Order: sequence, then structure tokens, then C-alpha cells
Amino acid sequence: MAVMLALGLWGLDRGTMWRDESATYQMARRTLPQIRDALGSVDAVHGLYYLLMHPLLALHPSEVTMRLPSVLAAVAATALVAALGCRLARPRVGLWAGLLYAATPVVTHYAQEGRSYALVTAGAAWATYLLVGAAGLAVGAATGGAAGGVRADRSAPGPRATPADRPAPGPRATPADRSAPGQAATPGAGAVSRAAGPAGAAGAAGGPARSAAPDRAAGEAGRAASDARVRSAVLVRGGVPRVARAASAPGPERAASGAGWRWAAYGGVVAVTALLHVFAVFMLAAHALTLLVSRAPRRVWWGWGSASAGAVCAVLPLAALARRQSAQIAWIRHPTPGRLWAVVEDFAGPSALVLALNLLLIAVAVVRPRWRSLTAVALPLFCVPPVLLFALAFHRPCFHERYLLFALAGIPLLAAAGVDRLAGVGMDGLARVVARCRGVAGVERSARVVAGRRAGVGVDRWAGVVSDGLVGVVAGWLARVVARCRAAVEADRLAGVVTDRGRAMLAGRRAMLARRRAVVGGRRAVVAAAGVLAVGCGFVWQLPLHQREREPLSRQDDLAALAAAVGRLTRSGEPVLYDPPKERRIAIAYPRPLAGLRDIALGTPGPASGTLYGVDVGPAELLRRLGGARSAWVIAADEPETRRAKTTVLTGRFRLAYSLCLPGIRLEHYVRAGPAG
Repeated sequence: MAVMLALGLWGLDRGTMWRDESATYQMARRTLPQIRDALGSVDAVHGLYYLLMHPLLALHPSEVTMRLPSVLAAVAATALVAALGCRLARPRVGLWAGLLYAATPVVTHYAQEGRSYALVTAGAAWATYLLVGAAGLAVGAATGGAAGGVRADRSAPGPRATPADRPAPGPRATPADRSAPGQAATPGAGAVSRAAGPAGAAGAAGGPARSAAPDRAAGEAGRAASDARVRSAVLVRGGVPRVARAASAPGPERAASGAGWRWAAYGGVVAVTALLHVFAVFMLAAHALTLLVSRAPRRVWWGWGSASAGAVCAVLPLAALARRQSAQIAWIRHPTPGRLWAVVEDFAGPSALVLALNLLLIAVAVVRPRWRSLTAVALPLFCVPPVLLFALAFHRPCFHERYLLFALAGIPLLAAAGVDRLAGVGMDGLARVVARCRGVAGVERSARVVAGRRAGVGVDRWAGVVSDGLVGVVAGWLARVVARCRAAVEADRLAGVVTDRGRAMLAGRRAMLARRRAVVGGRRAVVAAAGVLAVGCGFVWQLPLHQREREPLSRQDDLAALAAAVGRLTRSGEPVLYDPPKERRIAIAYPRPLAGLRDIALGTPGPASGTLYGVDVGPAELLRRLGGARSAWVIAADEPETRRAKTTVLTGRFRLAYSLCLPGIRLEHYVRAGPAG
């Protein structure tokens, strides 16, 4: 989040607006009735965004204020992408995905633009996050989860490893120092009651002294095994007791009651996001494919279908109104496969090296998935909306990358999952090498021990022959006396010793596990830091692209520079015509340089007429207004296919003195051909 906030605020004030931002600036500063009247004829798809921007620009109208909501929305989207990575995989995947998202140049482009696309992206990411929670797609979600228990597989296909500390099937051992409810404590294997006395101790020892040590060792082993089995029932990753987790898992009744508000929140977020821009409704198709791939149960489909139906019903009136206003995007061409590939380049690149690496990592995440739930969520989000909009564009041209910005969140998630997969393969290979080295060392150590034991056995055998020949009877009698004495002494201490040794073994096991966790945590930290460093290198590689996004010419036009140029070339009081009327946006965005010019073609201003740029007078009225003028300026669109109605009116009465091409417009100066009439 901090990285995205820093990148969003870096160069936020470019000193100029471009044409779409000027529409936001003028519409949001109108009164609410004027906004309502204008939305009936133009920009209905941005109506909710204008209403949200209205109080903000009323407080402080400026370019920076207009762009701040987009910056904050990009920060929220980055946080949600990272949260999705953590929830669908592990924390380091979320960290990498968030950084990859923030470091993408097209993300910072729209984060610094006063339009609704960054807000739509944040809304889509939020809806996806709510879907993961409601459908139970998160890693570790219980099968009786809140949404019907869709289980998320973490690993790739293959045999699943059995935990070493899982107790074998059968009756569970009861610890020696713990009694079952309603009965007295039963000593564990090897434990001898203090009240048993010496005879009991000797009996437990098996009579002869030589059998006391093996039985005591067996008792300690039994106690340790019992403690290990008891401990294995609660020791899980993250220190959360598995038994407690299972006991606290919501049941069907609680799950059903908790799923309702989750689906209601999901439907509300989808509806608001689609009202910010109607094409965001395509995320529902991506989410449907996610549920299909995840094999969601019937109740999950029922909840998702109800929420989606409510959202679609809320958006249908806007979609019908936007269809009647589709002439606004008549400038968009019919799509080609090259245009679809250009969207992939912008979202996953755009530099060739970064694009190739991202596509390689995405292929790894898809072909060899380590986190199946993440792939099931991210891949449809990235692929389905572009394909649907591409197909729709054949009927009515509407394919543009900014309408698909919300689908970009799937790319960093897949790329981060691919990095995690490769890192896992590398760590597994390193572990196998270390295990082999330890195995060789263990074999050598075992060989030395066996050789030493064989030598010791030979010496003992020779000594035994001598002893049997000389003092066998005396040695046997002494052995029996010593055995009885040891039994009498050890009887009172045996239970306490076994307990102390069991506790010591348990403490040693805990210390060993703590050391292992520290080692594993250190390795994971190193891997996470290496991934962060790689993302930083990618950002540095694309730094010139980020710098270019903060220049005034990074957008389609520079209205501030155009207004300043026209103000230098014209004189106060001269008439000016905007052909077509949309070129009036220069004077609306930056009125000061053009304040002295007379807009003689304007009939009704935009706020009063319910339009963006106002309504012009007819040709006859225009000629009447030009009756006494000796010259006139024309600010025309530099588009060959644009019909220039006002220039046609001037033909015959005025002649073109000179023409100047500026970025996006053509500035022409006409002088009267004959005497003014």
C-alpha cells in the first residue's frame, strides 16, 4: 500500500488536464439538477462517478483534488490484490502480487487520472475478495464453511504427504498423569505407583536386575510416545490447535446464517462497481467460471446467483441508457486480434523482458499449480472479461483497455503464484541434497559405532569366560543383592523420574521444533526478500515508462498548452468558432487564456442545455453574428473524418489566411474576402 501510495502521488500534478478529465472537471462542478439533466443525453455510464466527485470538487476544485480518489482507489486495489494472494495462497504470494500490481505502469497511469477506472478496479477486487470468503475458496477453509465448503487444494496433483505426528488409527492413549472423566488416573506404560512398594517395583522390573533397565526404558518410551501423540493432536502450523479449530468451526446452521450477509455484501459491491462503469458486470462471468472450476456446491451457486441477479437488475436501466448514448464511443474501431494482444502487452508488460517473464510465470502457475484456488480465481478474472468485450465489440465497437482495467488483478496473482511454485521446487531440491548428505554421514557414523560395538563384545566375551571360570558363583550372588537394592531404591523414585524425563523429552522436542521453525522461517524470509528484490529490479527496468506517464504528453492531448498557445496568437475581442463543439473543452478547462475571445457560435451553454459543450446556433444566425467581423479564428479537430460545418459557413465570405497544427487541433485564421456587410 505504501509503495502504491508513493507511486500515485509521484508527479500527480502534471500541470494540465486532457479531454476526458476536463469532462469530469466541468460535470462534477455543476449543480445536482444540472448533472441529472446532462446524464439523460451524455455520459450516463459515468453518472455515479460524477456524483461522487461533486462534493469533493465543491470543497477545492483543482486537478490534484480530482485525481486523489483514483490514487486512493489504486492503493485499495493493491491492498486487496495482496489480501487475495494471502488468502488464496500464503503471505509471501500476497506480498509479491501486491508489489507486482503497484509496479505495473498502466496501473499508475490510471491511478493518476481523474476518471472512474481506478475505482472500478478497486470495486472488482473487493467483490472478488468477498466471493472468496463467501464461497469458501480460501486456503484452509473448512468443509463446513460459511458458504458451503468449497475446499481449496494447496498442492499440485500427486501423493499427499502424511504428517509424521499424526496418531495411527485405533484407541487413543491416555497420558499417565491424566485421568479420564469419572475414573481414577491409570499409570501409563512403565510407570510404577509409589504405593506398590519394593515388591511391586521388583515385579515391574521383571525380577532380575538385568530386566529392570529395559522395562524402565520401555516405560519411558511409552510415556514419551503418549505425550507425543497427545501433543501431535494440537500442534499445527501457526500454533493454532487443530482440535480447537475443529471444535470452533461453524456448523451448518451458523454457516447458513453467516453466508447471507456475505452474499448480500458481494451483490452490493458488484452493483456499485457496475454502476461506476457498466462493463464491470463482466466480472460476474469470471466469478461463475471460478465457481464452476472449484466445483462449488449447490448452496454456493444459489447464494451467488441471488446476489448476481440483484446486481444485474440494478444495472439494467443504466445499460439501456448507455446503449442509447453509444454514439459517444463511435471513434472506437472494430477490434482485431492485434488489439487484444496489445491489451495483454499493456497489462503484463509493457517492456519485452517483463512481458516474457510474466507470461512464463503465468504458464508455470497454470500448468503446474501449487495453489489451485488462486488459479481458479485469477485466471478467469484475467481472461473472461477481455474475451467477452472483444466478442461484444464485433456487434458494436467498444473494445478499449481502460474498460478492462479491473481484469488486470489476475496477472500479478498468477505471476506471484508461479514464482512461489519455482521457489518451492528449488527449496525441495535443496532439501533433498541436504538429506542425501546427512544420510551419507549417518551411514559412516553407524559403521563406526557398529565396529566399536563388535570390538567391545569380543572383550566382554573373553572377560566372561575368565569370570565364569574363577568367581562365577560369587558374582551371581552379588548381582542378585545389587538388583534387590536397586529395586528398593528406585521404587520410590521411578514414577517421578519417568515423569521428569518425559517432561525433559517434551521440552527438548519443543526446543527442537522451535529451532526448526526458526530455520524454516529464515529460509522463507530469504525467499520473500528475493522476490521483493526481483520486483524492484523489474520496476527499475521500467522506470523510464513510469517517468513518461508523469509527463503532460502522456495523455492524448494537453489542454493547458493548447489554451496558452491560442491565447498568445489571438487578440482580445476577436471572434472564435469551435468546430465541432467538443473543442470548446479547451476554453472550459482553462478559460483564462481565452477569456477575451467571443464565442459567437454558442447558443446555449452546456449547463443550461443539459450537454457537455453547449448547443450552437444555426448557419443563418452565425452569419448574422459575423456580419461586422473582419476576421475570425477557428479551433478545429485535427481529424480528417470530422465534418466541419462552421468552416463551410465561412467559405465564400472569408478566406483562410494561415493554419497552424497543434497537438490534437488545428488553429485557423480566416479574414473577410470582401467588405464587411
